[in-house]
Amino acid sequence: MTAGSIIVAVTYGDLADGNEGSYLACAHVLADLVQHIVTPKKAAMFTTFPFLEKLPSWCFSAHSLIGHSRELSQHLLNEPFNEVKAQVANGTASRSLITDFLSQPHDDADKDIMKPVAFTVYMAGMETSATILQTFLLAMVLYPDVQVRARAEIDQVVRHDKMPCLNDRASLPYLDAILCEVMRWYPPTPLGVAHATANDDIYDGHSIPKGTIVMVNQWALSRDEDIFPDASRFDPSCHLTVDRKLKNPFINHFAFGHGRCICPGRWFVEYSLWTAAASILAVLCIDHAKDSNGNRIEVKPEYTTGSLIRPAPFHCLFESINTAREGHLRAMMNSE
Repeated sequence: MTAGSIIVAVTYGDLADGNEGSYLACAHVLADLVQHIVTPKKAAMFTTFPFLEKLPSWCFSAHSLIGHSRELSQHLLNEPFNEVKAQVANGTASRSLITDFLSQPHDDADKDIMKPVAFTVYMAGMETSATILQTFLLAMVLYPDVQVRARAEIDQVVRHDKMPCLNDRASLPYLDAILCEVMRWYPPTPLGVAHATANDDIYDGHSIPKGTIVMVNQWALSRDEDIFPDASRFDPSCHLTVDRKLKNPFINHFAFGHGRCICPGRWFVEYSLWTAAASILAVLCIDHAKDSNGNRIEVKPEYTTGSLIRPAPFHCLFESINTAREGHLRAMMNSE
């Protein structure tokens, strides 16, 4: 839940003890429900047969899930916002997206907009960030040579008793390439995020009516052999030039979307994931776990299906390889 905790802190600040965990648990349940309710197949069905939208919800197999998801959505929409509002009133609120909003002149209409904005930031960022970090760990287990090269780059740039920080980033291009490849290898949203056309349009001779659901096939982009030879293999070097420079900035990655609807939180994802990956590689060796008989537990890149994919649960082993950096990391975690 680390990714979710960071996003909660940015969006809502420091919540009361126990409440953050409760909100995170509800959010994970809601995300799983949405995975079952909103699928690419159903989106295509409603686009092809728009009259289905006029049918009552009980006509569909997901009727009970829809009701439960609405309850959870209302809870997550209102409760964290109201808690921060109370903190602002009694002077105990910490800096966050919501406190910045509440400190400015606003009316009820603004509040009705801000609540779903915060909710969307929280829900969208939590699941995708967690998925990207899980894919990173999976890749490090399956491709130890990549892990060794990344750690060698960190050790060459950063003192042995210091943690890598964002000031070191310009000197660590291979780490950036790893994160770009994580997003390419298994994009979190293989068909992108569904959007709808605001007006009637014509593209390449095809008429596209207003309200048509449009999805970008990110999976096809990620498997384009003309750009990514041997696309099923995890290969960060495909994102580097011959002189070891990043070909394209991380925030321009196709996994963030395109145009006006590009992910507004991509800078947050960039910095938080870079910091997490750099810290993990600087301190820990990630390897295959072993069973009770000492045999290596094999791992395969198996993923769930749906609008958002994530790695199936897998076993791995973390081993500290730098006690000095481990001490710095523990001190930072304890200070928070």
